[in-house]
Amino acid sequence: MDDDVDIDTHLLENSELLSVVAGEDNSLKTELCMHYAVLKMKLFERWGRIEDLEEAIEKGRHAVIETREEDKAYAGRLSNLGVMFVYQYERTGKIEVLEEAIRVSRQVVNVTPRDHPDLAGRLNNLGNKLGRRYERMGKMEDLEEAIQVARQAVNITPKDHPDLTGRLNNLGNKLGRRYERMGKMEDLEEAIQVARQAVNITPKDHPDLAAQLNNLGNKLGRRYESMGKMEDLEEAIQVARQAVNITPRDHPDLAAWLNNLGNKPGRRYERMGKMEDLEEAIQVARQAVNITPKDHPDLTGRLNNLGNKLGRRYERMGKMEDLEEAIQVARQAVNITPKDHPDLAGRLNNLGNKLGRRYKRMGKMEDLEEAIQVTRQAVDVTPKDHPDLAAQLNNLGNQLGRRYESMGKMEDLEEAIQATQQAWRCENATPFVRIRASTRALRLLQSRRDFESAYSLSVEAINLLPYVHNRSLDNQDQQYVISHFSGLATTTCSLALQTGQGPEASLEVLEQGRGVILSLLMNDQSDTSELKVAYPQLCARYESLRLEVNKPAENISDDHTRRTASMSRIEAIAKLEKCVRDIQQLPGFGQFHKGLTAKQMQSCSTEGSIVVVNVTDLRSDAIIITADVFKVLPLASLSVHQAKDWINQDLTTTSSSNRGRKNKVYLQFLSWLWRESVKPVLDELHYYGEPSAENLPRVWWIGTGLASSFPFHSAGDISVEPTENACYRVISSYTPTLKALQYARYHAGTGIPSRHDPRKIVIITMPKTPGASNLPGTGAERSEIIAATGSSVSVKTLEYPDVVSATAQLQECNIAHFACHGVSDPADPSRSGLILQTARTADEEPRQDILGVREVSQAHLLRAEIAYLSACSTAQNQAIRLQDEVLHVVSGFQVAGFRHVVGCLWPSDDKVCVEIAKSFYSELNQGGTMSYDDRATALALHKAVVKVRRSNEYRRRPLLWAQYVHFGA
Repeated sequence: MDDDVDIDTHLLENSELLSVVAGEDNSLKTELCMHYAVLKMKLFERWGRIEDLEEAIEKGRHAVIETREEDKAYAGRLSNLGVMFVYQYERTGKIEVLEEAIRVSRQVVNVTPRDHPDLAGRLNNLGNKLGRRYERMGKMEDLEEAIQVARQAVNITPKDHPDLTGRLNNLGNKLGRRYERMGKMEDLEEAIQVARQAVNITPKDHPDLAAQLNNLGNKLGRRYESMGKMEDLEEAIQVARQAVNITPRDHPDLAAWLNNLGNKPGRRYERMGKMEDLEEAIQVARQAVNITPKDHPDLTGRLNNLGNKLGRRYERMGKMEDLEEAIQVARQAVNITPKDHPDLAGRLNNLGNKLGRRYKRMGKMEDLEEAIQVTRQAVDVTPKDHPDLAAQLNNLGNQLGRRYESMGKMEDLEEAIQATQQAWRCENATPFVRIRASTRALRLLQSRRDFESAYSLSVEAINLLPYVHNRSLDNQDQQYVISHFSGLATTTCSLALQTGQGPEASLEVLEQGRGVILSLLMNDQSDTSELKVAYPQLCARYESLRLEVNKPAENISDDHTRRTASMSRIEAIAKLEKCVRDIQQLPGFGQFHKGLTAKQMQSCSTEGSIVVVNVTDLRSDAIIITADVFKVLPLASLSVHQAKDWINQDLTTTSSSNRGRKNKVYLQFLSWLWRESVKPVLDELHYYGEPSAENLPRVWWIGTGLASSFPFHSAGDISVEPTENACYRVISSYTPTLKALQYARYHAGTGIPSRHDPRKIVIITMPKTPGASNLPGTGAERSEIIAATGSSVSVKTLEYPDVVSATAQLQECNIAHFACHGVSDPADPSRSGLILQTARTADEEPRQDILGVREVSQAHLLRAEIAYLSACSTAQNQAIRLQDEVLHVVSGFQVAGFRHVVGCLWPSDDKVCVEIAKSFYSELNQGGTMSYDDRATALALHKAVVKVRRSNEYRRRPLLWAQYVHFGA
C-alpha cells in the first residue's frame, strides 16, 4: 500500500464485497475476510489503534476456521493470524495470547513443505514467538529452540533474498539474550557479527534498517558494559543515532529508538563527564516520553530513564528545577508501574535516591522519611536472589545513615549497618556493587566504634578488589572503577593497626588495595604472561572466568533472566576462586593474586629503610621496614584536618604576583611536615646525619592517601641548619608501592649492558612547543649533559620529535632524558604525559603530541636504566579519588622498565632544570666513566638538589627545588 488513503479505499471495497457474498458459503467470502483482516492489521501497524487489531483478529480467525488444511492458502492465513496474535500480546501482555500465537506458528511450520519458499519466513516467525515466551517465562528450552529455528531460517534463506537481513537480525537478538542468560562471550560476539552483517547487507533506503541499527547498537552497548571498551560505546552511539535519524517522525518505534539512544550518551557522560552528552541524553529521553502513548506499557521505563538523566544534571549543575522534575517523573513512573512488575523495585529505588538528594539540599525531614519509606519498599519487593538487591540495600543504608546523622537514633545506625552488611553479603551482585556497599558499611561501623567488625569487612572487600575489573580494560576504564573505592586500602591499614594486627598485616592489606592498576600493569609484564606461557589453558580459563564474574546484570531485560544470571555469577565466583587457588598451587606461582609476603617486603629493605606514612580520619602512622624489623610509629600530631588544610591551599600553583608569598608559606608547610612526620621517623631510625653525603643512609618513602603527594625528602626547618632537615640526614627515594620497588629491582633494567659496552643516552628537547610557552633552557640543558657525560656514553639527540620517533629511541637507549613540557591530567591520570609534537608536514603546522602514561606503560624496555624527566608535574597525580593509584608519568616509565626515574612533583623552572641536570650527570660521570649503581643514581640527584637548595639565590624559594624526586631501585 502506498499510503493510508489506499488502505481505507481497499477496506471500503472489501467491505462492500463481503456484504455481497455474506449469505454464501464459498471460498471467495473466506478470501475476502482474510484480505480485510490483513488491511486492518496494516492500519494497526501504522497507527497502533487497538480496535483495528481486534477487528483484524476477529476476521482472521474466521477466515482460518473456514479454510481446509489441504487448501494451499491455509498455511499463509495461519501465518497472518499468528502475526496478529503477536501484536495483541505485545499490546496486552496476556500470556495466553502468546501461547496461541506459538501454537499457530508451530502448526504453520508443520504444514509447510520442506522445499516451500516461505518455510524460512515461517521458521523465523516461530523463532520470534518462542523468543518472546522465553523473555516472559525464562525457560531455556524456549530460547534454545528459538535459536535453533532462527539459525535454520538463516541457513535456508538465499544470500540474495531481501528478507535475509531481518532473519540475521532476529538470530542476533536471540544469541544476545543467551549471552545475557549464560554469560558466554562467544554468544555476544556472534550476535554482534550477525547484527553487523544484517546492517551491512540492508539497503540504505530499507524500512527495516533503523531496527537493525538499533539492535546492533544495543549489542555493542552490552559489550561495552561487559568489557568497558570505549570504542564499543562510541560505535553504539553512532549506530543508535543513525537509527533515529532515518526513522519517520510518526513511526511507532521511534520512541523506543530514542530511548535506547538516550541511554548511550548518558553512559558516555558518566565516563567522560561532557555536558553535551548529558544534554543530548535528556533531550532524546524527553522526546521518547513525549511521543509514547499514555497507555503504552513501556512509558514507565522511559519516564524512569528521563528522571535518572535529570538527576544527573542536577548533580552536575545544582539546579533545583532539574531535581524537582526528576522527582516528578520518577514518582509518575512508580505510580503507573503495575504492583507485580519486575521493574517496580528499581523505580522505587530511583525515586528514593532523588528524594534523598532533595533532603540533602533542602534539609526537609519529610523528604528523608519518604526516601526511607520507598527505598525500604524497593528492598521488600525485590526477590532475595535478585542481583539488584545489593544496590537497593546499600541505598537504604545510606538513607538510614543520613537520618542517624540528623536525629542520632541508634536504631537507625543499627539498621543502616545491617542493610549495608547484607548488601555486601549478596554474592549474586557484581563485585563492584558489593565493594561500594562495604565502604558504606565501614564508615557506619566506625561510627559505632566497632573496629573489629570493620576490619574484618574491609579485609574481605580488599580481597574482592582484583575481581572488580578485568585485565582487558584500558587504564581509563580501570580508573573509573577504582575511583569508587578511594580510601579503602588506607582505611583497612588503619583498622588493622587499631585492632592490634601488627605492621606486617597492616602492610599486606595496604599493598593489596593500593596501586591496583599499577600492579596489573606490572603483572602484564610478569605474572600473567609467565602463566600464559607455562599453562596457557589455565590462563585462558582464569581470564574467561573473571570476565564472566564482572558481566553486569543491568542490561538484562526480564526479571527471570536476571535471577538466573545472578546464580550463574555465584557459580562463576566459586569457579574463579578455585582457579586462582589452582594457579597458586603451581610451582613458581605461589604469590599469584597475592600481595608481597612479610619476608618479601623485608627483602626490599636490604639497601635502606622503607617508611610508609598512612594518614586517615581514624589515625596517622608511620610503618617502618628495616632489614631487621617492622615497626609502627604512631604520628598522633599528624592531623588529617591539618593535612587537608595544607593541600587545599594549592601552594605549588603560582603566578608572578603570589610566588613570593607562596614560597614563604611553603617553607612553613615543610617545617610542619618535618615536625609532625619526618623528624619523628628519622629519630626512631637513629638517623641523625653524617659529615659526608656519601655515608648517608637511604630511605624509600611511600605516602598514602592525603600523604601521597607530600615531599618528605624536602621536609625541614631552614631556620635550624643543618640537622633539622631531611636532606642532611638521609638520601630519599620514593616508590609507589613495595611491589613497584621489588619490580624495579628484579624486573626492570634486565638488559643492562656489560661494563665494557658504552651506555646509550637519548636526549629529547622541545625548545618550542605548539600552544605552550617556550623553553629556551632546553638547549643549554642538552649541552650541559653532553659536556658532563663526555665520551663515556653514546649520545643521540632528538629535537621536536613526535611520539613514534621518541618511543622508538626508548627501545634502544639505557638513559632517556626529556627536556620539555609535561602535563598532569586531573580527570584522567593515564592521559598525563610529556608534550612533544606531531610530525611536520608540508600542509600543516605541527600540533601537540602527548607521550602519555598509557603509551609508555605498554612498552617493554629491556635496556632501560634511567629516565630523567625534566618536565613539569611528571610525578604529580591531581586526581583526588585516584591518589593511591600513584598514576603519573614517572610510574609509567617505571612500568615500562626503567630502574630509576627522576621527575617533578609540580611545575619546574627552566633555569633550575639546567643546573640540576648538569650536577646530576656530572656526579654519575665522576672519573670520566659513566659507571654507577642504584645508590649512586639516588645520591646524584640528592647532591644536585642540595647544591641548589644551599645557594643564597634559591634557599628560601622551595618551590624551585623541593619538587625533584627519585623513584626506583
